[in-house]
Amino acid sequence: MAGVPWSDKEERTLRDAVADGLTSAQTATRLPGRSRSAVGLKMQSLALKSKVCGRPATTPGEASAGASAGASAGARTVDAQQEVTDATREDGVRDLRAHGRRIRTIEDLLRHVEADMTRFEVATSEASKYEGLARDMDGEVRTHELFRVFVRLRPKSGPSTVELVEALMRGALKGRPTPAIRAPKPSRSDLWQVLCIADPHFGKYAWGRSTGSHDYDLGIAQRVVSDAAATLVSAGDAKQPARRTVALLGDQFHYDTPSGTTTGGTALDRDSRLQKMIEAGADTLLSIIELSAATCPTDVLLVNGNHDEALSWALQRIIEERFRKDGRVTVNREYTTRKYLSWGGNLIGFTHGDKAKKRLPQLMALERPLEWGHAAYREIHTGHFHQAAADRQQVIETVDGVLVRTAPALCPPDTWHAVEGYLGAALSMETFYYHKAGGLAGMDVARPWTTGERRAA
Repeated sequence: MAGVPWSDKEERTLRDAVADGLTSAQTATRLPGRSRSAVGLKMQSLALKSKVCGRPATTPGEASAGASAGASAGARTVDAQQEVTDATREDGVRDLRAHGRRIRTIEDLLRHVEADMTRFEVATSEASKYEGLARDMDGEVRTHELFRVFVRLRPKSGPSTVELVEALMRGALKGRPTPAIRAPKPSRSDLWQVLCIADPHFGKYAWGRSTGSHDYDLGIAQRVVSDAAATLVSAGDAKQPARRTVALLGDQFHYDTPSGTTTGGTALDRDSRLQKMIEAGADTLLSIIELSAATCPTDVLLVNGNHDEALSWALQRIIEERFRKDGRVTVNREYTTRKYLSWGGNLIGFTHGDKAKKRLPQLMALERPLEWGHAAYREIHTGHFHQAAADRQQVIETVDGVLVRTAPALCPPDTWHAVEGYLGAALSMETFYYHKAGGLAGMDVARPWTTGERRAA
């Protein structure tokens, strides 16, 4: 076919082949009737004309796709060896493309276009490298490494979880009045009180007429959790414990993301927005800690749940900041899914209970060997199975000489639990008392629900 002009279709095929780094032999297989030598010469000619051996920023197919999406594009050549395009669609999504030698990474491209990453997030990206021909400043044609980078940016739908938590941490320091700090009166008691707050699920929504149980929303959660904790703190004050621990056993919050899903991505029935949920839950729990610290030296311990792993650790930081200068309160600063406290002859473990349930005693011995050896009494508190405990496991069981308890929760079943038949769990909160020598001295239970609240009209 010597002397036959190259068609537009053939030239597009050649440009794509050059951009993809194909050899003349590979390209010739795509152009029947054209010899390998003719293809090679034409590819070299195209490279010399464009000065950069790479496909155009927008191929005909891409241009039509962009037009159909209502995109407006602006292309800017950085120099003879670099081309950048920035196309913005009607929905605000930006497609950034770079071909050439200078922009090599996704970060390079974002920096070059001065992308405002407070307004956008990366939806997808790709960076690749290939070899091609390019003319140097002295006019010589040489083989160079060339780079093709693509980034799609989409507008952020709202504040991120991190941004919300940072705002709430500032609020923990500024937004709440600091109570008058008075040292608790010394106690001659040898009792250690442990108050277990398990699975309050702030932000959960339940409608009694669809579940056959109580209504539950953010306002109800604040009231029943506060009332139950106040009842148990008061009961403890009557016994004058020498020490009190407020143990938060996970799933303090019902969901973990702005879109209303758990840490694992499960969508849920929920009440209110993420910001309001965190504010209400944090305010309630901070008030409980302050109430406890007013009458007894207080330890605070938190483990993450399966619904709210990110927000659990954020809540721990909020509590740390709030009580940083309060000598009455000691906050456990570990970020582990299992935690332990010892006092006298007692070793007590805490975890949410969704993982390693049957191996918790063995893990206690491995993770706290010295305390294990000195302890006369060992116990582990868990949550998680607050609606399913009666159906799936024992609420109290002894494993390898360690008593493992499943704490009840105050939140009633939502629609899913009701349909699946996870009903009948006690809606309550518990506190326990331990002798310093080792062993359980007693317990109290708070049940703040009343029959008049059972169903909504």
